[in-house]
Amino acid sequence: MTIVTETFWKTTPLNAVNKLMDQTFSYAQEGGDLAEMYMDDLRDFKKVVGMFRNCDAEGLAKFVYEMDTCTREQVVIAFEKDCGSRFVEEILGFSVA
Repeated sequence: MTIVTETFWKTTPLNAVNKLMDQTFSYAQEGGDLAEMYMDDLRDFKKVVGMFRNCDAEGLAKFVYEMDTCTREQVVIAFEKDCGSRFVEEILGFSVA
């Protein structure tokens, strides 16, 4: 099992997750029929980052599991890029091919 310290949760750069949030915000700013959906997705991504920074592994895993399929896949892939496949498998409960 991966040992994840408080320092890991607090200091790991979430570059891929941040990029995902920036892209989602950009899509929302374009307007149109899907703008509110993108804003909902952005709120979910921000909540995920908050749980991560608060060292809430259980809450993070549960929230990610309950996300819509597309946004869940996006955030799991982003976490895999930022934290590695072991983190995604052992903390979030997903594997990335």
